Amino acid sequence: MMSIDDIVKKVRSLVNESENDADVTLLSSDLRRLDDNIKALLPQAVAMVQRLKAPECGPVNIKSLSPLPVTVTDNGDGGGSLLLPDDFVGLAAAQLDGWERPATVAFSNLSHEAWRQKSAYTRAGLCKPVCVLGVDSGGHRVLLFYPLAGTKETITAFVYEASLDIDGGVIECCAPMADAVAYECAALLYNMFERYDAANSFFSLASALCNGKNNERR
Repeated sequence: MMSIDDIVKKVRSLVNESENDADVTLLSSDLRRLDDNIKALLPQAVAMVQRLKAPECGPVNIKSLSPLPVTVTDNGDGGGSLLLPDDFVGLAAAQLDGWERPATVAFSNLSHEAWRQKSAYTRAGLCKPVCVLGVDSGGHRVLLFYPLAGTKETITAFVYEASLDIDGGVIECCAPMADAVAYECAALLYNMFERYDAANSFFSLASALCNGKNNERR
């Protein structure tokens, strides 16, 4: 976990800025304006890292659905559905009461795994449940849970990657991924000021971390 203020300081440090030396700046003559630019770019940086990172790097900006337990809607096809939060980006872990283990991947509704859930003969079981991303009749994003465990239709755990809320104050992730966010934000900042060589350098550092190369951290 890293606070938004710490990320801002990290990005400023990466572009050779200093809180105590506002007269010497590479990118802006106004340190406060620079901080505002960094904060404005952070949600985009987080989204890019979430999209680029390898699964083994762990979730970025995780949140838990609260309060729990929550009842899913029985779809009548052996599974249940839950309306997703507006800030949902990706699944980290979800478990229905009665499942032997959580599901940690949300498959596309166009995937082979999703199609297998349409038949009782190929549908997932309690020992290896499946979650599928879908859309309800009203056009809202939902998560589909397979299978329902008898009459048990309650979610006992739901952890997900969320889009960044700057007002939330923190980014929930491991240290390498927090650094990847900082590098990505520094790259976006340099892009804003048309410093493309420097931007590409930081994009490369972020990409290395997203591929699990922790020795690339500065």
